[in-house]
Amino acid sequence: MGRLQHKYTARSKSRLWNSPLSMFMIMGLLLLAVAALSLTYRVSGLAWRPLFFPSGSSEDVLLGYTIWQVRLPRLLLAVSLGAVLAVAGCLLQVMTRNKLADPEIMGFNQGASFLAAVSLLFAGGADSTGIVLPAALIGAGICGLLVLLISGYSNKYSGSDPSRLVLAGVAISAFMGSLTTGTILLFETQLNEILYWMAGKLSGAAWRDNYLVWLLDIPVAAGAYLLAGRMNVLEQGDEVASGLGIHVERTRMLLGFLVIVLSGSAVAVAGPIGFVGLMVPHMARRMGGVNHRVLLPLSAVMGALLLSLADFAAQWVDYPSDIPVGIITALLGVPFFLYLLRRRKGGRA
Repeated sequence: MGRLQHKYTARSKSRLWNSPLSMFMIMGLLLLAVAALSLTYRVSGLAWRPLFFPSGSSEDVLLGYTIWQVRLPRLLLAVSLGAVLAVAGCLLQVMTRNKLADPEIMGFNQGASFLAAVSLLFAGGADSTGIVLPAALIGAGICGLLVLLISGYSNKYSGSDPSRLVLAGVAISAFMGSLTTGTILLFETQLNEILYWMAGKLSGAAWRDNYLVWLLDIPVAAGAYLLAGRMNVLEQGDEVASGLGIHVERTRMLLGFLVIVLSGSAVAVAGPIGFVGLMVPHMARRMGGVNHRVLLPLSAVMGALLLSLADFAAQWVDYPSDIPVGIITALLGVPFFLYLLRRRKGGRA
């Protein structure tokens, strides 16, 4: 009797440890730790009282500016964009029924980057957010349509090969990347600034960038969560979804629109940051399962943690130089993508 009770207690503890709530708590605590480290690392003269109750001295003014106007907006932008890109990856993988889909691989980021770079060049500055944002959204939308047309995507998707979407996305991404490089080479006076932005950067983040992301993407992410039930059904196949009353074509179009807004807004404020939407949903599925009511918020928290960690590494790995965070995520994402390809070749999803 005692042995059975011990086994039951151990099993209950294991379920509690592996529950979604415990996963959220662990990820949340890790995110808080990274946030504290990002805000305070190598800050000279750090003291809590002058930070919240400054005396007006030059040291207190400098400390307050460093934390509240430089580090905190950058940290919050990394957290926000990490969550946004992870959710976009989840939606895109459901929409295409391909676990290799990602806004970077599928060409959404490069399409947004091309028109955003063109708008930056002709607007005469990198602070023209009002022009860059609609340009990035239009570019992401155009590339999404091109990928669907080239791949021969149809509403009866169960009869087509999902790998064609990825191949079409890779082709469009390479084409748009070439157009972007060719365009900015014609304007050598702004070459360094635009190329640095094209690598995906969070340096120079301002509160305005955060407000823009929050205003645009929080309602979109909430709408994506409301579609979690449909996404669970859609994962079972088009015939099953149609039989259960889901309008497959309309749902996919809506998911595509949400991905365009999420990825386009991220590119508009920070340039193309790739592979977050590829890596995070896979890790979240391993930890929290395939229910999108859990997967979407868990992916958002994990994406925020991943990008804030990557940005911390980008700031300090080659200090005083500041590496674009997109380079860090690419260094992580490309081996992960090749690992997934190898798994799929071996017959494992």
